[in-house]
Amino acid sequence: MKEYKAWVQDTVSPFTNLKFTSMDYPQLGSNELIIETKAATLNFADLLLSGGMYQSNPERPFVPGFEVAGYIKECSPESSFSVGDRVVAATTVFRSGRYGSFGEVCVASENLAYKLPDNISFEVGAAILMSYLTSDFALHRRAQLKPNELVLVNAAAGGVGLSAVQLAKISGAKVIAAVGSEEKKKLVKQFGPELVINYQKEDIKEIVENKYGKRPVNVFYDQVGGEAYEQGVKLLSSEGKALIVGFASGNIPSQILSYLLVKNISIMGVFMISFENDDKNYLRKRIELIFDLYTNQQIEPIYKTIKFDEIITYLDLIGSRKTVGRIVALR
Repeated sequence: MKEYKAWVQDTVSPFTNLKFTSMDYPQLGSNELIIETKAATLNFADLLLSGGMYQSNPERPFVPGFEVAGYIKECSPESSFSVGDRVVAATTVFRSGRYGSFGEVCVASENLAYKLPDNISFEVGAAILMSYLTSDFALHRRAQLKPNELVLVNAAAGGVGLSAVQLAKISGAKVIAAVGSEEKKKLVKQFGPELVINYQKEDIKEIVENKYGKRPVNVFYDQVGGEAYEQGVKLLSSEGKALIVGFASGNIPSQILSYLLVKNISIMGVFMISFENDDKNYLRKRIELIFDLYTNQQIEPIYKTIKFDEIITYLDLIGSRKTVGRIVALR
């Protein structure tokens, strides 16, 4: 049996039980690509996936890793891609696939793979892909963001949060960034938000309403859940929109519908992966626009590169929210 090396999860258990070992080599499926991994991005969702807490769970053994940048190793004769193409892609672990990007190769859907311009490195492509595409989808497709609207971004120093801050500013919105430390506060200030708040030391509601008045927020971008979500929703204006991007706190809120009713608030789910089949061309156009923004120096992905053998160490740091920007493992 043909095999390759990867970080393999063979039981329902914490990510700390990942083992770098041999994995059976994938077979090319319909509308799929086999990609040689050059850069793999670490995500909080990898922790959930390993522990059996993600919304879709692969058959074991499996390899985590939702994002990849690399070369196409295998594709069908009918594919719009060719062997050797440089690409970024979302792996099929999003929909219970077994071959994520924490290995020498991985499997991706053709509908969620994009050619990487020659002037963009693998590490930059991996840092950009899901963070900027998610934030673009959230702010523009879901919230229909308008110039001068006030946007509150939770966890603004993470890779996804920083992308939301940058894309909202480019669109002419005003941004409030909420972060968890003074170090993160200093980082986010570089990107020009109107207000940066350390929620560990400062009262978000008090500071925001003192500056902008009662319930001033038009769009609330939340990837944390729990108490942070509850605070943000209460700052939304009439006809305000809450974008639900994730639950990094591990606490999935239960919303009191009567509050949404009397305040005219909309709660919007954000899962751009569903557009794999719903509108793949939309996503392709948007990632091309994002690549152009990077080439024209209008966005600046913040990331740290690590070695492949450091993946477990940095998953732990992500879980304890001790990282800033994105973490990209190179091989």
